[in-house]
Amino acid sequence: MEWMIIYKWSLVIVYAILLYLYARHFIVGSQKLNRILSNALGLTLVFHLSYLIFLTRTMGHVPFSNVFEMMTSYVFIFVLIYFVIELRIQDKSLGVIIILIAWLTQIVSNIFIDITKSPAEVLAHLSFYEWHVFAMVLAYSGFTISFISSLMYVLLSREIQKKKLGFFFSRLPSLELMDRLSNMAVAIGVSFITIGIILGIIMASKVWGAKWPFDPKLIAVFITWLIYVVFIYFRNFRDWQGNRAAVLSIFGFVWIVISVILFSTIFSGIHSFI
Repeated sequence: MEWMIIYKWSLVIVYAILLYLYARHFIVGSQKLNRILSNALGLTLVFHLSYLIFLTRTMGHVPFSNVFEMMTSYVFIFVLIYFVIELRIQDKSLGVIIILIAWLTQIVSNIFIDITKSPAEVLAHLSFYEWHVFAMVLAYSGFTISFISSLMYVLLSREIQKKKLGFFFSRLPSLELMDRLSNMAVAIGVSFITIGIILGIIMASKVWGAKWPFDPKLIAVFITWLIYVVFIYFRNFRDWQGNRAAVLSIFGFVWIVISVILFSTIFSGIHSFI
């Protein structure tokens, strides 16, 4: 137990150091820091992965069985997707926002996670459950990154129209790059939410057979999938670049937040065990 406490709060400290480095880079734009950041981010991911492995061995199951376990898994996957995209676009301007979200989320996970709590009994009867959750977390991580880049796109484009660029927005990447980042993140999100839905259908068929229960979260996930499929269609085949695509991405993420709050907590049905 003591080792777990040391491990999880050491991880928060590591993310705090990484946040400082990204904030410093954002403010001063140092080329030296630019070279250091990718290595620092990679090492942080390795440390976080080792924490997840230690957590899995301590609890006896993958940390997907409840909200606060999934939070730390979400942080790892969220930052990992950003790391891959950052290497692809070769721009670290949004890193400070990404790492800030990851740091705060990890703190919440650390405060409320209960390593002595056993998973709900129903999970033992759900094959592919870990892969289903893993795919869904990957999807929502991609959608979160798309939301951040889209929100920054809208705010920056308005500042450009007003011709009143402040320091913060002068440090952000170009509108074109943020548009590409959003599209790339949504493509990742849609790919994995589709996999997650398929695995969910397979599990549901084995557990409930032909008599599927009415569950608000199932409907909410399908609507989420539909919103982002529409995004991909209009963004790539109807030339919805710029503000229209950004607004649709923001709308999709707002729907995710609303559905998680309403359907996972207030109106939850068969997913209430998480």
